[in-house]
Amino acid sequence: MPQYGDELISTFTTPSQLAWGTYRRTNSRPHRNGESYIPIHRADARRLHLCNQNNGNGLGLNIYNVTSSDGTFSGQLKTAGGIRRGDIFAKQFEGSGNLRLLTPWLQSHHAQVGDSVLFHWTSPTDIVMTFISNH
Repeated sequence: MPQYGDELISTFTTPSQLAWGTYRRTNSRPHRNGESYIPIHRADARRLHLCNQNNGNGLGLNIYNVTSSDGTFSGQLKTAGGIRRGDIFAKQFEGSGNLRLLTPWLQSHHAQVGDSVLFHWTSPTDIVMTFISNH
């Protein structure tokens, strides 16, 4: 579990991360406008022990209170997904119960592939995120 002062920089590498609801390679559900997520690289998930719902603790330790450094975002994000079935390490940050939660904040920054988000933990359950434009 992350501790005070831990940091993670996550870079958008594919268009699907910024438009998950409509830019998908699967037809497992109807397309939904406005869904997005922020990727977590495997090495960072392991380093910070960012787990998904498969971690077996059942205590909601994959849910974080997040604010943005620009003051325009406040909400709960969860670490979710995995690279294979049963994997405990998360592959993304997403809105807890709302895959559209991040989209207005990302759109306000005109986020695109190559841009990044810095996550700075102020406690084990609280994060301040900062958008970094690489364009």
